[in-house]
Amino acid sequence: MNTDQVRHFVAVARTGSVTAAAREQHISQPALSRSIQHLEEDLGVSLFDRGKNSLALNRVGRELLPHAEELLAAERRMRQSSLDASRRERVLRVGTIAPAPLWYLTSLIVERMPGALVSSEMVGDEADAERALFDSLIDLAICTREASGMRSVLLMRESLYLSAPKDHPLAQRESVSFEDLDGETFLLFGGIGFWGDMHRRTTPHAHMVVQEDREVWRQLMRTTRMLGFSSDAPVLVRPDVAGAGASDDDQVERVFVPIRDPEAHATFYLCVREDAYADGGLVRSVIDLVEGLGEGVPGVRA
Repeated sequence: MNTDQVRHFVAVARTGSVTAAAREQHISQPALSRSIQHLEEDLGVSLFDRGKNSLALNRVGRELLPHAEELLAAERRMRQSSLDASRRERVLRVGTIAPAPLWYLTSLIVERMPGALVSSEMVGDEADAERALFDSLIDLAICTREASGMRSVLLMRESLYLSAPKDHPLAQRESVSFEDLDGETFLLFGGIGFWGDMHRRTTPHAHMVVQEDREVWRQLMRTTRMLGFSSDAPVLVRPDVAGAGASDDDQVERVFVPIRDPEAHATFYLCVREDAYADGGLVRSVIDLVEGLGEGVPGVRA
């Protein structure tokens, strides 16, 4: 007995017709009839009362039909579970407190692990990330500290710079502090994670013009004379100096000034539960990949 025979039996019982069941199952009528006969032989019973031009479930067939439907339902559940497991093996759920380390991690996975996919979400802070890891809502977390009781590996380092028009007074400095920037007006991209809270904390009197659309923000940074922020993250081409979409006459020439405060420099770790790492699979492969970079981690030798 196999599931195809059971499926053919249920189809005939449901439609009441070999012709209709064969059409539904995309097989010939003779092949479907033979499948039913083989099932009856395997079970040692007859399932239908057969007339000259009719086929109807007999008493045994009616008793076995619910079991056949339950078997097919179990098969569907098994196939769905298999599909879900396969997707989990190929899809990494990553929670991050900042965008650049996520973009860097994604670029590594795309380059080194073809076929793997990354599903990401921005989390509020390290506590949220660690809680999501603990509750198995995510597979990996990107934090600015090593997660307590979990496996953590260095992912990258990132430093912020002031992005200022070339003729702005602050552009003449060798470095600046957040105290120097407090009270100024900035064009800020909204999707920067924990960096946004850092800006609000370190420059409480600054006026932040927040743009949520990244492409609009990129274009404005090419043409506006407002101050902004840039990053040395290796996955970023500084969008505020790229020329696409703006003519030479319209584009503002910018200078990038280091920000010397400790808050402007972040070290990011990739964190995972120890039991998830021990289970192997894609999660372990990613952790081992990042850990194996050693001195190749961006910012380590900066």
